[in-house]
Amino acid sequence: MTIRKYIFRIGTMLFIAVAMSGFVRADEAEVRVYAGQPVHPVTRYLTGACLEDVNHEVYGGLYSQMIFGESFQEEAPKSPAQAISGMWRGLQHGAVDGDYSSETDEPFAGDQSQRISFFSGQGELGIENQGLNRQGMTFIGDRPYDGYIWARAGKPVELWVALESRDGKNVYAGQRLAVSGNQWQRLDFILTPTGSDQTGRFVIKLKQPGSVVVGEAFLEPGEWGRFKRLPVRKDVVDGLIDQGITVLRYGGSMVNENTYRWKHMIGPRDRRQPYHGHWYAHSSNGWGIPDFLDLCDAAGFLGIPDFNINESAQDMTDFIEYANGPADSRWGRQRVADGHPQPYRLKYLELGNEEKVDDTYANKFAALARAIWARDPKIILVVGDFGYHSRFIDPMHFSGADSGITSLEGQERILKLAREHHREVWFDVHVWTEGPRPDSSLDGALSYSDALDKLAEGAAHRVVVFELNANNHSQQRALANALAISALERGGFPVVTSANCLQPDGQNDNGWDQGLLFLNSSSVWLQPPGYVTKMISNNYEPLLVRSEVESPGQCLDVSATRSQGGKELVLRMMNVGAAPLRVKLHINGFIPGQPLARVEELAAPLDARNTAQNPGQYQTTFKNWKPGFTNGETIYTCAPYSFTVIHFE
Repeated sequence: MTIRKYIFRIGTMLFIAVAMSGFVRADEAEVRVYAGQPVHPVTRYLTGACLEDVNHEVYGGLYSQMIFGESFQEEAPKSPAQAISGMWRGLQHGAVDGDYSSETDEPFAGDQSQRISFFSGQGELGIENQGLNRQGMTFIGDRPYDGYIWARAGKPVELWVALESRDGKNVYAGQRLAVSGNQWQRLDFILTPTGSDQTGRFVIKLKQPGSVVVGEAFLEPGEWGRFKRLPVRKDVVDGLIDQGITVLRYGGSMVNENTYRWKHMIGPRDRRQPYHGHWYAHSSNGWGIPDFLDLCDAAGFLGIPDFNINESAQDMTDFIEYANGPADSRWGRQRVADGHPQPYRLKYLELGNEEKVDDTYANKFAALARAIWARDPKIILVVGDFGYHSRFIDPMHFSGADSGITSLEGQERILKLAREHHREVWFDVHVWTEGPRPDSSLDGALSYSDALDKLAEGAAHRVVVFELNANNHSQQRALANALAISALERGGFPVVTSANCLQPDGQNDNGWDQGLLFLNSSSVWLQPPGYVTKMISNNYEPLLVRSEVESPGQCLDVSATRSQGGKELVLRMMNVGAAPLRVKLHINGFIPGQPLARVEELAAPLDARNTAQNPGQYQTTFKNWKPGFTNGETIYTCAPYSFTVIHFE
């Protein structure tokens, strides 16, 4: 005889049911699903992603801007010894005498602009840009590309812009622009290449003597390549929709920089000033929080923006008016001018990221919360907490917090604030899913939820996970994400988003290697963790039902949900073992009306990941399965290292 333990969560309480059974073989597991016993509702927002790297996920990724380093703020490389902004390179054809210099006198943006000087000779002199980390730009023949540059010149000069091959031997499109004076002027253009290229470049050049200062450059696909006319790549947004994303969180370490402020992200994008970012020293505000809200509104995602905790109370009050106020209000008029006439109907807003939630944070949170709630009492604020790696025995004395706190006194103060104002607050904690199982931070998050329940004294609150984090994007991370999402679903968490939402292939230089949707300048493709999101999203049912599992070596985890009327049942099984696992399924309280069940399975070696050369090598497989129930029992064999979803009707 063996003892088996069934672990499941009802609300925020953890229960362990112990039963006796006969011996279970090492290659066999047993699962019981009680379809007639709903535990609690399940939200649609467990299949989300987090955008947190503005200069890789956004620039070079989601944002339609094809130029990286558009405002010429990067330092010039030491070799070759030319004063050219770091993301650009010089070009010269023919016998030309010329020079480059950084213009710090009245720059268009930031600290400097770029001067190009053609002194004498015959030929061309200019600069070229090849996109993020010089990966090359993709041009599609006979498709228009829109753009502009801001330039000025002491004397009138003719300036040329062009789309070329990487080596400049092929010129696909070009246009002459007239720079008429020493005041900054915007020069718009449309370039339609005669051929296609996946490693092209954008060029600004002089073809005759003269000197010009360039302050800003912008290039994007025409409407054909943008999602609903927004400044975002259509193929990337289509990829997110196809992935089943239901919620996006815009935040992360980037929000902790002192100059990260929402008022720097409004108005014409070419007039927004760059700032010193967390991941990149020369971050741009060309795409920011309002652009994020535009995207979520157009794509149907629930959007949750994150703000620096040091924003002023007045500025946050102004933001609420900007986001949700009428069109004739002061900040509502600014929203209309920015291209969004209707209010965003914003519901959730996070303050800070991975903060040390102590008295200092609680004081800042309280000041902003009072101002925000006074403007819009329906806004649910989210505390930007961190991660916890041990269970809470005493909420006021513990260890294992990533932030270093040893007491939940700050959280208790925020709960008291919510209770006094009759408002709901959420707490964002982060979980590590390196895989194939989540680490101790998952248990810490579940225990944290229980600890807050003990401190709440009636305060309305929820716990969410806005970052599932890892250092890989392979199958092992996919399994850990599936395990974490299922556990958090059973724990009653309303929102789960996985970082990072996007990753430029071969261009990620900030240490994070965990993108769900990979991309280059010409295509997008899912990694195994992205398929997990898609599988869960595509098989959503609104009620969690009780399930029990007995598994050798704890290789199998199971969650089950059903439709409101009880006509559909979804079973999710995660096998983290290296061998096939024969599973005895016992279904109580549900009789399938269809002889075949739909099965989706993601099975692969732990280190499996998809590449640009073979983007669909590891993906979900589909089949119809005839379970052949006998007295509510059947057998299913889970593949090694697999995530399986069975949809019964």
